[in-house]
Amino acid sequence: MALMGETLTVKIESLAPAGDGIARVEGSGRVVFVPHSAPGDRAEVEVFETKSNFARARLKTLLSAGPERVAPACPHHAAPSRPGPACGGCDWQHLDYAAQLKHKRAIAADCLRRIGHFENAAALVGETIASPKPWGYRNKVQIPFGPGPRMGFFSAGSREIVDLRECPIQPDVSVRLALWIKAAAVRRGWSFYDDKTNRGWLRHLFVRVNAEGQALAALVTSRPEFPDRETFAAELRAAHPELIGLHQNVQPEKTSVVLGPRWRRLWGARDIEETIGRFQFTASPGAFLQVNTPAAALLYDAAKAALGEGGRRFPVVLDLYCGVGTLTLWLADAFPRVVGVEENREATSDAWRNAERNGVKNVRFKSGRAEAALPILAKELPPETAAVVDPPRVGLSQPVRRFLTDRRLRRLVYVSCDPATFARDAGFLCKSGYVLRRVSPVDLFPQTSHVELVALLDRT
Repeated sequence: MALMGETLTVKIESLAPAGDGIARVEGSGRVVFVPHSAPGDRAEVEVFETKSNFARARLKTLLSAGPERVAPACPHHAAPSRPGPACGGCDWQHLDYAAQLKHKRAIAADCLRRIGHFENAAALVGETIASPKPWGYRNKVQIPFGPGPRMGFFSAGSREIVDLRECPIQPDVSVRLALWIKAAAVRRGWSFYDDKTNRGWLRHLFVRVNAEGQALAALVTSRPEFPDRETFAAELRAAHPELIGLHQNVQPEKTSVVLGPRWRRLWGARDIEETIGRFQFTASPGAFLQVNTPAAALLYDAAKAALGEGGRRFPVVLDLYCGVGTLTLWLADAFPRVVGVEENREATSDAWRNAERNGVKNVRFKSGRAEAALPILAKELPPETAAVVDPPRVGLSQPVRRFLTDRRLRRLVYVSCDPATFARDAGFLCKSGYVLRRVSPVDLFPQTSHVELVALLDRT
């Protein structure tokens, strides 16, 4: 067993689903997980966590670099030559992009084999579909503020904020807005939130940017008052003509959940318009929209192709966890009727507006939790129905999994942002009458270990 603070010499063999390098200590079989390492790296590492059968260690000295290692583009990324805490946002900037795609496919296959118990996992998983933009792709960012004053992203495994200077995965306008707002907040003497004491007013900055470079911003505060808001809004608009709307969100709770229930428009547009493929979508500030717009189109194409594979044309398709209706509308020209289900009422309202705006008439949306909506929808399902699910990271709840075993559901396309929970759910579904045909990884989050999956399951 490794000791806390012990220095070990290791060689990185592969990458774990969480993104860390997997190493074995030279001279023994002890397993060590090393964040920000690359396969083939030989390094000295310092143990910071020990368990009965493994340890976690930080990279201390890189003795020799593996063939897939590259210099990180961001000055906040972890590197042995850079002292101090590193940003926890992008854990794979040190990997060549082609290697990132390869390892994301391997992670999906590994989860299917270990968690889902699919013996043919490697054959089921296809090549990872690359993002059209590996950099500057994020259309949304949530940046915490903290004492110091600091504004940036949390260091990996902690609540310590690494003060932001630049961020190459964000559009330039998002970074400029963030730096300006921080400086303006300091000038005005606004108190920055301290999550240890639950004191301070300014908690987060929320920015959403569309393909045209327009921005919608929101300040997340602990209390509803907003000192000097009219002057602040006027100065912000003058400095950033790309800004089309300014909002306030109030989150009074002592919680890591960023957004609270109360929104207030301070100036300008209520929501922002985004173009994905041939569709125009409207999204209110808190509504879900995929953060990588060009890659989202590839994801939706993969889901649509899977639903229609073999020329199948189902009379009804259910789109569960549909958000603002992006995928629902994407499917509408291929199937007679598509029904979207979404918990967020604002997102459901956006979805109806998006359908009307794009002239799509064969869709409808139901607001509510999937667990509550599905028993009602089940009463009207025809014998041949298909479903698409895009659940949060925790995967499908037991009631939704049970609903999907209904024999009238003949095909299921599962869109997942977590290979582990997908593998768990796929294992359950395949014991309940489905066959997993294939899994397509899609890279919506370049420079990170996160991978999105599109899987096709058919009823036997």
